[in-house]
Amino acid sequence: MATMAAMPTSPHRYEAQDLEADGELVSDDGSGSAESSGSTSADEVAKAETSAYLHPDDSMHQHWYETTTRLRCVFYVFFSLAVMMAIAMGTTTEIFFSLMATPPGKGLTFGVVVAVVFVPLFLLATAVYVDECVDVGLDAADRPCFGLWRATITTAAKCINPKICTDHVEKFLVALIEGLPIIFAIVTISMSSSLTYWYKDLFRGYCLGGLVFALLVCLMYIICHIFVGHNPERDELMACTYHNMRPLGKFKRVIKCPQNPEGGSEPHWGRCVMYFFIGVVLEVLVLLIFVIFHQFHCVFIGQLLATVFWALAVRNYAPRLLGKAFWFTFVFFILLTVGLLVGTLAQTNAAPEASIEEDEFTHKKSLPPLAFGPDTPEYQSTEDFNGLPLSLTFSPWAPLPGYPVCKTLWGFPGDANENSLTILDLAVLAFASSFRDTFGIRNGLGRMLNGTALGDWQLLEVEDGRTVGRWVVIALPKMKLRVISVRGTSNVQDAFADLKLYSSVAVLQFMAILTPVLSLMPVSVTRRLVNSHLTNTLFGNKAIWDRLQHAAARHKKEARDKGEILLMTGHSLGGALVGAVSSVIKVDGIGFSPPGLYYQVLKYSGTLQGLYDSFTVIQPSNDVVPRVDKQRGMIEWIDCDTPPATCHRLTHTACELWVKCGDARKRSWRQTCSEWYSKSDVNVPQAEL
Repeated sequence: MATMAAMPTSPHRYEAQDLEADGELVSDDGSGSAESSGSTSADEVAKAETSAYLHPDDSMHQHWYETTTRLRCVFYVFFSLAVMMAIAMGTTTEIFFSLMATPPGKGLTFGVVVAVVFVPLFLLATAVYVDECVDVGLDAADRPCFGLWRATITTAAKCINPKICTDHVEKFLVALIEGLPIIFAIVTISMSSSLTYWYKDLFRGYCLGGLVFALLVCLMYIICHIFVGHNPERDELMACTYHNMRPLGKFKRVIKCPQNPEGGSEPHWGRCVMYFFIGVVLEVLVLLIFVIFHQFHCVFIGQLLATVFWALAVRNYAPRLLGKAFWFTFVFFILLTVGLLVGTLAQTNAAPEASIEEDEFTHKKSLPPLAFGPDTPEYQSTEDFNGLPLSLTFSPWAPLPGYPVCKTLWGFPGDANENSLTILDLAVLAFASSFRDTFGIRNGLGRMLNGTALGDWQLLEVEDGRTVGRWVVIALPKMKLRVISVRGTSNVQDAFADLKLYSSVAVLQFMAILTPVLSLMPVSVTRRLVNSHLTNTLFGNKAIWDRLQHAAARHKKEARDKGEILLMTGHSLGGALVGAVSSVIKVDGIGFSPPGLYYQVLKYSGTLQGLYDSFTVIQPSNDVVPRVDKQRGMIEWIDCDTPPATCHRLTHTACELWVKCGDARKRSWRQTCSEWYSKSDVNVPQAEL
């Protein structure tokens, strides 16, 4: 009696192995062996070969648990990859821009040193995570599911305890796959306060558990792969274990070992050390360049070169640890950093300071006012200005009803309407913080307010123009009002400050275009991720709004002692700071084109309820800046069909409000608004023009 020992190799390797029992092929009749009295005929061999295969449909149903696990785990792993990459890239860019936002001349501080070293190291760690996580994701989709992961973990664990086998690791893996999502789902729904949408919290909790599972398996794989990959014998044992792995859920032990383990190449320690020290030298040069010259491109290029040399050091230690994903991550960081910087610097071109020109009366270079009061020489200009009227008040018979915010008034409760501020008044006051110095502010305010009911104004405080989010305080005694105006992004340092505050959430929103990062992750988790405790500790980012908050609280008390109330207004970054501070000290705040505060609310120590109670947002439809984060408060959309940079300009926003709603103060806006509007755009019956 002969036994068939040689079988053809099946493309479904483990399916063929499952048909073997102690070296005997399971026959078609279930007898467990194939017998013949003599030599095996060709027909019998063909029949035996056919019986070694399963139909694909039967294969999927026979291993149903592995099939369903592959679907879930691929989603978990690549979801976690998107989240971790967004967090890592956001943190890296935030640290980098926090470094660049450090004022020149501050010297070599602890935060600067940590930031210079941190950026290339974290970028390299992110590249390693991305490369290895992609391998884990592909391994989760492979057959057998998580075969490489199980083989790597088992090989590494055997060095600690030789009794650990593949079935032990497999049981641990299945417990993680099934247990963590259920645990997180139960905890999330138990903490949920929503009775109507409880199922959303349940699903988000389940996905969060899957995210934590994927994060754990990826980190375990990275650690064990580093330990196994640089040792040729362990690497060969891992490969042999992988090629004999059974389907997930069968819990079958792999005991085969390589018969003749091949010795691989040892790590190139000399090259590894050489590349590491080249990277260290580059980092020292970056520190010197930053302290002496404070140049963005020198610091940026130096850190990128240090990252490349440290990556080469890692490649010479563990050749399989970094692959093509490193270059993908590297290029993605470059594009992300440059893109964020270019986009933010475009805001400085949209800032009022970009409009500085020579005044025709004083012949000095200054910022032209947003509008001109009736008592100014420019008010009676004879130029045509595209046929725009000298002054414009809203008509009851206008073709359009105008924006609702144009009918909103801010002022002391109980006073008459003429003693309240309109949205255009607040736009003028927000513009005032953009003038260069105290003289420019006084001159600009006089030209914009004199001849109106706001002509009796007082300039109480002017913050240093070098301060990020610089503010000015204006009192209107007859109206019982005091207004804090906060400047927006106006120079390169402001742009860096803007980026260090919002780069993390901007990267998360970018990744949300590709994967449902923000919709599936609980909002509370997202807020904690963008809270920026690290950069706050290193660079004192909180001082950007903390000083403004203390000044606003002081002026609120002083105003109350005089029987006045406090308002706050600002544009762009200044508008975001107004929203954050006004919601904390509980005064009305009006922001023109500010970035959102929904995910950032914990960073500013505020609450959503505070934004609901106090903050008003003016958001042009084609302006991209207010789309960073999410807005909360009263949001007034206004039309804008010009390029995004133009839509972000406070001048364009004020002109859109003027042509639709008019100005009860009868100021002249023709000089500013004729750049974009003409007579046909004005929201009044043409017969009245």
